[in-house]
Amino acid sequence: MKTLKIVIIIMLIFVAIELSATKYAGEIFQIGAGVRNFALGNCGVTDINSSSIAYWNSALLTLVKENRFELMHAEEYLGLLSYDTAAAIWGKTNKFSVILTRIGVDDIPLTELYDPDEPISGSNRPYKYGSVNNSDIVVYFGFSRKIGKYNIGFTPKFAYRNLADENGVGFGADISTFFMLSEKTMLAVKLRDFFSTQILWGNGTHEIVNPSLDSEINHSFILPVFNWNSTAYFRTEIFTEGRDISSSVSLGPVSLDYHLGYEVNLHSAVDLYMGYDLTNITSGLKLKIKNWDINYSFEYDNELENSHRISVGLNL
Repeated sequence: MKTLKIVIIIMLIFVAIELSATKYAGEIFQIGAGVRNFALGNCGVTDINSSSIAYWNSALLTLVKENRFELMHAEEYLGLLSYDTAAAIWGKTNKFSVILTRIGVDDIPLTELYDPDEPISGSNRPYKYGSVNNSDIVVYFGFSRKIGKYNIGFTPKFAYRNLADENGVGFGADISTFFMLSEKTMLAVKLRDFFSTQILWGNGTHEIVNPSLDSEINHSFILPVFNWNSTAYFRTEIFTEGRDISSSVSLGPVSLDYHLGYEVNLHSAVDLYMGYDLTNITSGLKLKIKNWDINYSFEYDNELENSHRISVGLNL
């Protein structure tokens, strides 16, 4: 467990020196990836069956045998926000992974009054004179290497941000590993944005994303009575941005968010997913048809609109 201790020490150092990070600047890197993982309450750091391993934990590539390809589409908040992802894992001796994502709010109307010097009224109504798009394009590259007895994952990531009239670029990287505590139990940790991800805007603004620690444990077991194969997940995220009431647990500058996931194999061709993502209940389903996987996920949100995601994957 020496590696885990090193990661925790690094996190404590980052808290101690209080990097001048911009709160929530790294949200574009934290929305998650993969329909399956979304349905599992946004758990995935220990998930070797995900096609989005480059996002979650590149060290897991050492356990993947087949090549995987997946396309995902999501529409959230009554279709106002679209989220599309293309993910791939391939290679013979050494696996490589890449994920391309686009998160966008398109065709936002720009309006003004016919007579800007007069107040709005029945005869002076606003009209649309144009529209803008807000979008984030992020690409993740996943590499894994065995160093001594440890499997280490490295994930460089790059972003292009287009927010109305402003453009920006971001770059950073994550580092990760995992430990097999037993044949059925895995622990994994990821140091996200480990050298402080940078976001540079065209207007000269410079944002810094503080490092954060992602950890997860899963345990596989046979569900009694039904004799179904099952896996339970528990994930925590530790931030050093002083998120206060927006987090599950807040301790001054340090905050913690947690996620729960559960999957059960109902049939050789059907998996059922359930989860808890911060404050929302998630669920989903996988249908396996020969080499094809169809995943669907649903998130119930009692404050905003519910979210739906669907993906099609191919395993070779």
